[in-house]
Amino acid sequence: MGNDQQQFLASADFLSNYGLPTLISNMQAAASEVLKGKQLKDLFNATVLHETIVQILDMFMSMGSPRRWVDYLIPDDATSHKLVAFSHSGSTDLSDVTKFDQLMVETRAVLSSAEFGNVVDISLKTVVGALIDDIKLQLGESNLLSGMPLARLLPRVAQISPLLLEDPSNNRFTQIIRDIPEVELFFTLLYANMPTL
Repeated sequence: MGNDQQQFLASADFLSNYGLPTLISNMQAAASEVLKGKQLKDLFNATVLHETIVQILDMFMSMGSPRRWVDYLIPDDATSHKLVAFSHSGSTDLSDVTKFDQLMVETRAVLSSAEFGNVVDISLKTVVGALIDDIKLQLGESNLLSGMPLARLLPRVAQISPLLLEDPSNNRFTQIIRDIPEVELFFTLLYANMPTL
């Protein structure tokens, strides 16, 4: 097995063994912090529920370093920084830098960019809006006008949440994200400027 393949498999292991568990743990911490002062008997209407979920997202997005998406998605492998070291040294000998190293450096640059952070923020908040619409449909908008106790609302939110993880090829939320103009522009510019390896 080649070195690039080994590095790729190590990266895949990182995502499942560290990246996603850390992301989930941080999301749980953000939710706990925002919900800390709430009581199960507190009444939530659609507006309050929407604001609460957005507060949880904002809390989550403010946690960790500005490079949070890099930290969650790919390992901080020193060998992948070789290309950066070469570019700063002015050396033209890239024989030690593999295609995988180049790809990881480019991926890190995209994931740590302000543009990517902005697109993720817009996407998450758009999905929250769509999720609230689904909850209103399921519960009946009139039932949420006066508010529903948090204890009754949480199981309904939990029931709807798996819809977010359905097959991406026919997932309504994935399609909603694809249709966001800022997302379309981001990927158009990304692919237009992508170097060939």
